[in-house]
Amino acid sequence: MTGRVYENKTRIPIAGVSIQNLNSHIFTISDKNGLFSIRAHVGDLVTFSSFAYETDTLFVKDLSTTEILMDLKGTNLKGVTIRDQQTRLGSLTTPPTLSPFGGQTVVYSKDADGNYKGGLAVNLFDSHSDAKKRAKAIQLGKDEELKQKINREFSPETLKDYVPLKGQEMTNFIIMYTPTMDSYNAPEFNFTSYVDSTYKEFMKIPKERRGSKDLTDLHAKPSE
Repeated sequence: MTGRVYENKTRIPIAGVSIQNLNSHIFTISDKNGLFSIRAHVGDLVTFSSFAYETDTLFVKDLSTTEILMDLKGTNLKGVTIRDQQTRLGSLTTPPTLSPFGGQTVVYSKDADGNYKGGLAVNLFDSHSDAKKRAKAIQLGKDEELKQKINREFSPETLKDYVPLKGQEMTNFIIMYTPTMDSYNAPEFNFTSYVDSTYKEFMKIPKERRGSKDLTDLHAKPSE
């Protein structure tokens, strides 16, 4: 599913929105233009959350491009109107100031017809807290990308070129030996060597246990 996240009233794209498929737990964040792409199926629930906006949940009815409109939380300041007629703000068409992560911090006010009227709407935030949340969101995104990479490499489609396993045996091998993110990221990790050594270890398990659908059989002692 692809789409774009906007602020509801201003139609300004929102960067850094945390987006998660509650069914598959796949996670991503919107880019600096508010664009996102996430793996989903019809019937899934997808949440959209950001520190300054109300969290929203979408029921996926189809996979067409979707516009998400998010409302600011009630703690944000209202627009400040500058009433001095002699005040000069320069060009009101100048692009709004953006934070380092792409979030909008200053927005030129408009009237009911959408015309600029000279006021400023200012969103204030705790930069230290915001930086922590952005860093956490970025790290979660990186972790999710790594998980997906590991799952691609330790899938039947990839492993069939390395080990002669099929069916339940292949499923059990993947369940038992898919590496953790820490072990996969270790400097000494080598995919081919790892698969070779774990396959030899797997083959020491009696055949009837290797093909069992009951995982407790795989961990049973040889004498049992």
